[in-house]
Amino acid sequence: MRISHLWLLPLAGLLLGGCAGFGGQSAEPTADPIAMPPPPRVVADGKIMPVRSAELRFLTPGLVGEIMVSEGDQVAEGDPLARLDSAELELSAEQARAALTQSQAAYEQLAAGAAPDTIAAAEAVVAQAQASARQVDGSVSASDLAAARADLDQARATLARLQSGPKDDEVKQARAALAQAQADLQTQRDALSAAKSQADLGVTQAANALRDAQDAYSSIYWDNRKIDRNGDLTQAQKDAEDSAKRAVSSAEAALEQAQVALENAHQAEMSGVQSAQSRVTQAQASLNLLLAGTDADQIAGARARVAAAEAALARLTGDARAGEVDAAQAGVQQAQANLSQLQVGPRDVDLAVVAAQVQAASVAVRQADLAIERATLRAPFAGTVVAINLKTGELAPAEPAIIFADTSDWKIETNDLTELDIVAVNLGDQVTLSFDAMPDLTLQGVVTDIKGLGTSYQGDVIYTVVIKPESWDPRLRWNMTATVTIGT
Repeated sequence: MRISHLWLLPLAGLLLGGCAGFGGQSAEPTADPIAMPPPPRVVADGKIMPVRSAELRFLTPGLVGEIMVSEGDQVAEGDPLARLDSAELELSAEQARAALTQSQAAYEQLAAGAAPDTIAAAEAVVAQAQASARQVDGSVSASDLAAARADLDQARATLARLQSGPKDDEVKQARAALAQAQADLQTQRDALSAAKSQADLGVTQAANALRDAQDAYSSIYWDNRKIDRNGDLTQAQKDAEDSAKRAVSSAEAALEQAQVALENAHQAEMSGVQSAQSRVTQAQASLNLLLAGTDADQIAGARARVAAAEAALARLTGDARAGEVDAAQAGVQQAQANLSQLQVGPRDVDLAVVAAQVQAASVAVRQADLAIERATLRAPFAGTVVAINLKTGELAPAEPAIIFADTSDWKIETNDLTELDIVAVNLGDQVTLSFDAMPDLTLQGVVTDIKGLGTSYQGDVIYTVVIKPESWDPRLRWNMTATVTIGT
C-alpha cells in the first residue's frame, strides 16, 4: 500500500500563520474562512478482474466423458460445458426407479387389501387344516382303542397260559374253534361260489340280450336303408330305428354292469375264502400250540407280543398322540389367524412401514438423478470459457476443471489496503487507475464496494475495495496489476 502525504503541507502553513497572529498585539481578526485540508489520497495495488467469474469443479470423481466447449467459447447460462462418463450413474438411476416402482406396487397392493382369490385360498387352507385336525382326531376311534386294549389283554393271556401250561377246557375250546372255522370256511365257499355263479349267469343273459338287441337294430336299420333310397321313410320307421339303437346302448350298459358284478363276485370269493382260510389256519395253530406244550422260545415270543401290544396302545394314548393332536389344532389356529388378517385389511403400522419404503426409494431416485446432473458442468451465467483443465478419458482433476468468466464488464480489486487506510475510503470515491503493463494509459473509476470482512495478511488486516472503471481498453487482461489512487 502506498499513501500520499502531500496534504500535510497546507495544514502546516495554517498552523504557522495562526501562531504568528497570536504573538502580535496589533493583529486584527479577519473574516476569511479557514480553508479545510483536502481529503487524503490513498494509493493501493490492485488486479484486473472480470465482473463475474467461477472456478467449476466436478463434485464427484470419475472419467471425463465429453468436453463440449473450447477455450474462448461464448456460452449462455445453463449450457453444458463438460460431463463425466455417466454409464454407471444411469444404471444406478434405473435400479433406483425400479426399486421405487416395486415399493409403490407393494404399497398399492397392501392398501388394496387381499384379493378375493387370496381370501378364498386362505379359506381353503383353513378348511384343509380343519380336515387334517379331524383326520388326526378320527384316526384313533373308540373301537381302535378297544381293539388295542383287547390285543394287549389277549397277548397277556397267551403269555400267562404259556407260562402255566394248557388246560383241558382250553384244548376243548381250541378244537371247537377249529371245527367252527372249518365249517365257516365251507359255508363261505358255498355262498360265494353261488354268488359267482349267479353273476356269471347274469353276464350270459346280458350278452344274449345285447345280441338280440343288435340283431333287431340291424334288421330295422337295413330295412330303413332300402326304403330310404326311394325317399319313402316314415317318421314311425325313423323312431323305430332310434328306439332299437337305444335298446342296443341299454343292453351294452347292462352287459358292462353284469361283467362288473361278476368281477366283484370273483374278488369277493377270493377274499372271503382267504379270510376264512386264515381263521382256520389260526385256529389250527392255536390248537397245535396247546398240544405241543410250552418251550422257552414260545414264552419269549409271547412276551414280545405283549410288548408290541403295549407299544401300540401307547401310540394311541401316549405323548406322541397328544403331540399330533396339538400340532393339528395349532395348524387350524394359524390358518384361521392368517384368514382373519386378510379379511380385516392392512394395519396402519404396516402401511406406514411400506410408505416409508416408498419414500426412501423416491429419495434414492432423486439422489441418482442428482448424481447424473452433477456429472455435467454447466455455465452458471452467460460468459466465456477462459481455461479448460480436462482431457477426455482421464480422471477429473481436483483443481478447477473449467475457469469461467463474464468478460463483458471488468472491475479492479485492491489487495493491500490495511485497517488504517480503509477508513479514508468511501463508496462513490473517484479513483485514478494506472497499469504497470501500459504506463501511458490512465483510466477513471469509482469505488462501488468495500468488503466488510478483513483478512489477515503478514500481520496486517487487509480489506478489499472494488472499483468500476468508467471506460475500458481492450488491451487490458485478467489479473494485470493496477495502481489505484483513491481521492484527489
